[in-house]
Amino acid sequence: MSFRIGMIGAGTHGTRYLRHALKDVPGMGVAALCRRDRSAGEELAREMECRYHAEPMALIEDTAVDGVVVCTPPSTHFGLASAVLAEGKPLLLEKPMTATLDQAERLVELEGATTGPPIMLAQTLRWNPVIRKVHELWPRLGPVHMVRMAQRLAPTLLSWQRNLEETVGGSVLLTGVHLFDTVRFLTGQEFGQVESSQTSVLNPVVEDLFLARAVLSDGCWASLEVSKYTNSRACWLEVVGQDAQLWADYQNGGIILRHGAEEERFEVSAAVPTLPLVLSDWLRTIRDDTAPPVGTADGLATLRVVDACYGRSL
Repeated sequence: MSFRIGMIGAGTHGTRYLRHALKDVPGMGVAALCRRDRSAGEELAREMECRYHAEPMALIEDTAVDGVVVCTPPSTHFGLASAVLAEGKPLLLEKPMTATLDQAERLVELEGATTGPPIMLAQTLRWNPVIRKVHELWPRLGPVHMVRMAQRLAPTLLSWQRNLEETVGGSVLLTGVHLFDTVRFLTGQEFGQVESSQTSVLNPVVEDLFLARAVLSDGCWASLEVSKYTNSRACWLEVVGQDAQLWADYQNGGIILRHGAEEERFEVSAAVPTLPLVLSDWLRTIRDDTAPPVGTADGLATLRVVDACYGRSL
């Protein structure tokens, strides 16, 4: 029997979810979608052969919807996630988990007080094939003392990311959570000390450049950068261990592992879409009644780092 999802936030990214759910995830279908632009939403619903709801609560309460995907601005995440929890339906929640640390703490408490399925977070970078291969190669590095990550992206074209009420934060909150979560995933460590500087280059309301330096719980240093103002794109990772060092391009693909005078190259493609993998794992955890690979504890940990970057204590 097909597991039918309801999508709240069927814009550009939400539509990607819907198309993959229909075409690339066996056992998954689409029951309903919700989009602020009614005309565009109704047209998309006709294409997907599903219901259109103008209001999120109508979708959450729709008996044809087995599970909900939330892909909306972060300012709405806490309220929508709380409503899905109250309805007792599975939830796949886009990053960041919430707009603020306080909301993240409250959501963890709400989840703990319910008997329904746990929330899964769509920290999609964990499913990137290059990042997964790096995770596999990690033991060959020996003790790691330095990790560097950078994402350099074009300015956003999304109007809500230029509206302070909707976006709440800038590149630290919207993109930095990818880096913070990936460092935790690869190292198995938590963030300790965090220092960050951020500024606005082109975005008129929030930061589009930040550079954070951190010390992890095992003493490893981390340097993390997001530049979201350049007419170009690059996503890279560098790791320096005692036994070897590694460089990875998780935008275009490819990994280089250096040990002594030897160099190994791994031609791992980064072109594989991550959303079908995320949706498949979500469906598996629901059917097997197992813990999601990324849960609210992970979301809370990343929001603590966000808070520290914004000058509040970790």
